[in-house]
Amino acid sequence: MDLKVKDLWYWTIVCLMMGSAFLCMYLNNGYPFLIITLPFVLLDRAYAVPYLLFVAAIGGSFKTIDTSNNTETVAIALMMPLFIYDYFQNNSKMVPYKLVLLYIIFGVFVVIGWITWGGNSHVKQFVVSLVGKDAIHGVYFKMVIKLFKVIFFFIYLKVLINKDKEFLYRALTLLKDMAPYMTILVMLNMLLFGFVSDNTFGTIHFGEANHGDFSANMNALGIYLYIGVFELKSNWYKRFLNLAAIGCLLYIIMNLASRNGLLTFFIISCFGAMIGLWNRNWGFKLTIAVAAVVAACVAGYLFKDSPTIQRFIYETEEEGGGDRLAYWTAGVESLHEEPVLGLGGDETSSIYAVGRYAPGVLDHVMHNTFLEFAVEYGYLGMTFFIVFVIVIIVHAYRNFMLAMRLDNLLLAAPSISYFVSIFAGFFISRIWETTLWYNMTLVFAVYAVYCLPIENAKKKRKAYLVHGLPDPLTDPALAIPTHL
Repeated sequence: MDLKVKDLWYWTIVCLMMGSAFLCMYLNNGYPFLIITLPFVLLDRAYAVPYLLFVAAIGGSFKTIDTSNNTETVAIALMMPLFIYDYFQNNSKMVPYKLVLLYIIFGVFVVIGWITWGGNSHVKQFVVSLVGKDAIHGVYFKMVIKLFKVIFFFIYLKVLINKDKEFLYRALTLLKDMAPYMTILVMLNMLLFGFVSDNTFGTIHFGEANHGDFSANMNALGIYLYIGVFELKSNWYKRFLNLAAIGCLLYIIMNLASRNGLLTFFIISCFGAMIGLWNRNWGFKLTIAVAAVVAACVAGYLFKDSPTIQRFIYETEEEGGGDRLAYWTAGVESLHEEPVLGLGGDETSSIYAVGRYAPGVLDHVMHNTFLEFAVEYGYLGMTFFIVFVIVIIVHAYRNFMLAMRLDNLLLAAPSISYFVSIFAGFFISRIWETTLWYNMTLVFAVYAVYCLPIENAKKKRKAYLVHGLPDPLTDPALAIPTHL
């Protein structure tokens, strides 16, 4: 009876969350999702993990030309007091010092960028000429929000690692279970309420979602679909549901006219196949390989005339790859103005650089996250950002190898999601794209909760055995939950 009540409660929450998400997409307003979900987060913080990632991933479909999407900002502001409360209630586990240092240095660069932008008269004049003096206050407000976000994500990490061991695993399980429903709903929204553009290869638009960011965010969720297919404890209903969701994800990508989206979908599919086949026998591997080739051929035939393929051909044959080379060249040229600290910590610095050094293309951001950081924070900032990303990738790799060694696919998901998100950053600007920060936080949390204790036990093992003490690797506290 207890199990049935728990199942009923779980499915009620899932239906309410997914229903409110679809209502948001219909109304072009994210507040129904916020109103429905926040009480669940109040009862169980585990729901914050899928909620925040879903809002960030599909938020572009809430936005229209006349309305802005500030749902995520409001959600963060409302959840911050809850996380601060949790922080003071349970603060026994410390974030590793090297990770604390990363957050502190990033916050310092935000402040430096604030000061640098304020002292750069050229960029300020450029902004005023574009949108007027009132925009200056808006830029400063955005910089305050950036600093607030750095603090929020650090506290978010603290909460994740200070909960009990099952908490993080339960949160990732919720994310995995809800991801297929969310993907299917996004495709339904695209079919029912999207509009076909006549001048961009028949692209289906819905909301004001930027196709590069939107497709990268959806693909980052895609790894949970592959886990739902290959995970040993998945039943046939879940496997079929996740396979259908993968097809829906491909449909979304192929109708957004996003070359970056197609590339990241291919990468996430390769990762999905890798983790699914890692510990399987050769017969299973061969069967899946044949099925994958057949599926790829069918998909290639069905989507051969899709907007994404048409745009890829056009940009390659007619436009020589597009305007990205002009953006990147402009970014490099602008570094000669302020090489050490950059032009200032706001995207208007990048737009100024493009307007000045690449007048033949539309004023835009750099279309490269690393170059964007260099333009805004100089060579010093770019050096730090590269180190920052490398540290995350190293921890992601350790999590991935632990997951493969234990045949626990779910622990590898945040690592793959982050890799796909940062890889997309080579072609779009996403320093402050919050799905990147959420996945980074999950990577650090999985490392601190599951990987670090095992690493510490291995370091102590030899000394313990020499002194006749119990083997630290047999400690039950190191076990990863498998019953959720």
